[in-house]
Amino acid sequence: MGMVDRAFLLSVSKYHKKNLFFVIETLLNNDYPVDFIFNVMNNRLKSLLYGKTLMQNSGNDNGTDVINNMWFAFPYVTKVSDKFRDIIKDYKVNLVYFSLNKLSCFIKTHKDLVPNMSKKNAVYKIKCNDCDASYVGQTKRTVKTRINEHRNDIRKNSNNHSVITEHKLNYNHDFDWDNIEIMDNERFLFK
Repeated sequence: MGMVDRAFLLSVSKYHKKNLFFVIETLLNNDYPVDFIFNVMNNRLKSLLYGKTLMQNSGNDNGTDVINNMWFAFPYVTKVSDKFRDIIKDYKVNLVYFSLNKLSCFIKTHKDLVPNMSKKNAVYKIKCNDCDASYVGQTKRTVKTRINEHRNDIRKNSNNHSVITEHKLNYNHDFDWDNIEIMDNERFLFK
């Protein structure tokens, strides 16, 4: 039925015949019985063309197809659902109930929170303890790894210093290494 749906619904009407022949040929090449192919295709095309669902009624003595008119889904609410069923019993509508109490309403599964220092692809902020200056950086590695690199850069004796090292050397200020603020975190670094 899926192949018939695709051949019929996803094409312009002038290609329906060609597409349906292709479906028949494909099914025959895969050893589907001819009677099965044409029965299923015939029932599905009737359903698509006339908007009716054809079902084989096992309780019917003569074995003919029964056309079910329309299905209506209604939430099951005690007493209300029974009254609604009584109201629509004279119409040719099949009523189906569904529950409002899904298991997901009661059971929530959450992942454990990742500690700030273990987050990746983060934008972080390091504040100066002695003034209003702060450093904002971005890393694809864990924040802990990047913070350790900043701290180690201060200890290096080189001419190529980071902004944090320059601030420490010029003003003799220290940074608040214990309270790093994560400003944003994404699954993908450049998003």
